[in-house]
Amino acid sequence: MATGSAVVEKTVMDRLIESGITEQRALGHLRNGWVRVDDQVVTDAATPAGWPARVEIRSIRGQADAD
Repeated sequence: MATGSAVVEKTVMDRLIESGITEQRALGHLRNGWVRVDDQVVTDAATPAGWPARVEIRSIRGQADAD
């Protein structure tokens, strides 16, 4: 008999930590705008990112120089 079982959706932070990086490093990646969920840049660690969402870290060298 199941009572009130709630489904908890994973956040982008959950997924980053599951990938093996530290929370501190994940926060740095988020701050720098390097994290994407389904091709959208995210900076909020609490952004929902449950499966099958694609979570990526992208760093583009020289991007800051282009501004």
